[in-house]
Amino acid sequence: MRSLVAFLPLYVAALALLALDFWLVGLTVESPSFALQCWALASAGIVGNFLQTHLSQGRWLGGVLGWGGQLVLLSLLFGSSLLPFSEGVPSDIAWLSVISLVTVFVAFWVGRFWGQFYAGLSFLVVPTLSLFGLIIPIYVTAETVSGLCAALVIGLFLVSAESLLLRWQRGQWGPMTPLMLWRYCWRLAVTVSALVLTVGLLLVPPASLLQESLSRQLMRLPRIQFATPVGGGVEFPAVWTMPGGPLNLPETVLYEVKGSSYPRWRVRTYTHYLGSGWRVSLLDNKPQFPLAVRRLSRPKVLEFVWETAPSHPKETATVTALAGFLTETPVPGILHRLRVAQGWGAGRGTRDGTWESSQPTLYLFRTPTGCFLPVNGWDANFYQVTARPIPEELPPKETDPPLSPQERRVLTSFPFYLQRVAALAQQITRGLRSPYTKAKALEAFLRTNYRYSIAPPPAWRSRRDVVAFFLFEAREGACDWFASALALMCRAVGIPARVITGFYSDELTPEGTLLIRASHAHAWVEAYIDGHGWVTLDATPSSAITRRLSLLQRLQQWVTRSYRLSLINPHLLWWLVAVLWAIAAFPLVVQGGRFVWATYRPKPRWRYLVDAYLAAVGFAQRIGLPLDFSATPWENARRCEGILRFPLAGKAAFRRLADLVVMALYAGVEPSEKDCELAQEALRTFRQQARNYARWFARSQWSWQSVKEWLSRW
Repeated sequence: MRSLVAFLPLYVAALALLALDFWLVGLTVESPSFALQCWALASAGIVGNFLQTHLSQGRWLGGVLGWGGQLVLLSLLFGSSLLPFSEGVPSDIAWLSVISLVTVFVAFWVGRFWGQFYAGLSFLVVPTLSLFGLIIPIYVTAETVSGLCAALVIGLFLVSAESLLLRWQRGQWGPMTPLMLWRYCWRLAVTVSALVLTVGLLLVPPASLLQESLSRQLMRLPRIQFATPVGGGVEFPAVWTMPGGPLNLPETVLYEVKGSSYPRWRVRTYTHYLGSGWRVSLLDNKPQFPLAVRRLSRPKVLEFVWETAPSHPKETATVTALAGFLTETPVPGILHRLRVAQGWGAGRGTRDGTWESSQPTLYLFRTPTGCFLPVNGWDANFYQVTARPIPEELPPKETDPPLSPQERRVLTSFPFYLQRVAALAQQITRGLRSPYTKAKALEAFLRTNYRYSIAPPPAWRSRRDVVAFFLFEAREGACDWFASALALMCRAVGIPARVITGFYSDELTPEGTLLIRASHAHAWVEAYIDGHGWVTLDATPSSAITRRLSLLQRLQQWVTRSYRLSLINPHLLWWLVAVLWAIAAFPLVVQGGRFVWATYRPKPRWRYLVDAYLAAVGFAQRIGLPLDFSATPWENARRCEGILRFPLAGKAAFRRLADLVVMALYAGVEPSEKDCELAQEALRTFRQQARNYARWFARSQWSWQSVKEWLSRW
């Protein structure tokens, strides 16, 4: 029975670790039923192993749970009822599901071999680390970070408890109670977890491995907005998330545009929805070579041509980057031709401004969606662009070529778990037949029923998908939330759609020059209407697209960003580490307080004498002297006097301590202040002489022989 009670905390910790793992898996894959089934099956395996291993009367029940649970798991797998999202699921979600099932199988088998090998239940830590390694890039929120810390503590508790219990089974430990196991293991787990996280947060790995500290690597994904300030410009990353909160972009003028007042300038397109953001498709990064590269009559000017259709309206403009370089290259639509200084488009320039070759050595490319593809070495500060704008009304028939089957599959991909979003989109478009009227109805619904906010609520507070959180809970957001919701709702009713990021500006100078600021970064949607082509949709309220912020609004934006977003940056992990250190230090603080109180609290004078005597006996035992607490003071004094080569001053000091204690305890004489001072002086003298004796004659406590004896005991 004692063995049963001692092993019980270990299995409880294993069940808690599994519950934590599958809870986060359910949040990530947005399938609570899948997570609940996995946890129920894994729990059946753990309980079955516990009954088979530690209850002789429950072995038959444990066998039924073990084998029955595995048969149920296999039947669910072959029946495909455990994985309702087998088709069209992203690879990272698929791997997460596979590792979850591996964890279930591990839970069935590790406990059965308890005691036959070292890693028993603690082997569950291995699939746990794999699960967190897959969850963190997909679903990094406050829940994930807190769960990682909790799983680290519970996993270390499993490892330490298993180690202690195995030694206890082999007879290497004496009598042990569950309270002893709990106190030892949880203190060790909390302390080591705090130490590991602290070292990880302070660690700066070599530049060949990681370019940033581990703390920033862990928390990098949630802070990727669709437009991020970089140097003196704005960058639109290939992957971005929607953590909520304002963009907080500066009012710096990035570009001056002459020759066109078209407000919408495209930079990048996104097709893959990640549940918390968007990712550029690999097809979108495939470079399209220009049809022709021409050298114009003007010196050192090259023209790159991708399309030559003369019937469509086009916008031609000259763009100048005021920062002196181009972080991004916005174009007002589908890129047709680009003119650049020959020094940047061909040959090799020198420091004095001359050009050494007239043959092109660097080509410029565009993406299949008509955006400019960034190229290394592109460091010009101006260019002339000709592009075909994507209209906001229904374009003429056959304006754009039809989509390929692969493009249609990607652009109509819809997350299986957003059934409520799909139902809302179908409800809005009920009775409408034309795809264009459906898209416009969805755009009008979002524009009129949702509010634009410069400081939307943080999305990490919701355990749901960001779009679902925006549509059904927050009901306010920035342009990236509006664009994401509109794109998914269009896909829900069968309309191919993609998200576009770039700039929207209608700020003109008196001379007619269009100014594009960093704060003009914007996100919108392009939908494909069969038989016609691409059309621009923008659900963000028009009054909010180019609104300039007042000083009070900027202050509100800064405060909101500093307060709200700090909860999903590394400061959250530091707070959790501080809590772990506080929990680990609490027993030490209590023991230190007890020691200080016992040392300095008011006490009778005889107590000072007894404490000095006990301290002398304890010090003597630590250096190997044959003194004993169970002996009387005079017996210990005689033993001390019989030690060969022990200094006479030390013997006299201990005799003085023994006489004072006997006088106070047995003779009934009340000691004076002078007696207390004599006792302290005798204690100091005895310690000094004992140290000299240990240094000269006693064997060192950490000799090689003592080390070998210590290793043999383990």
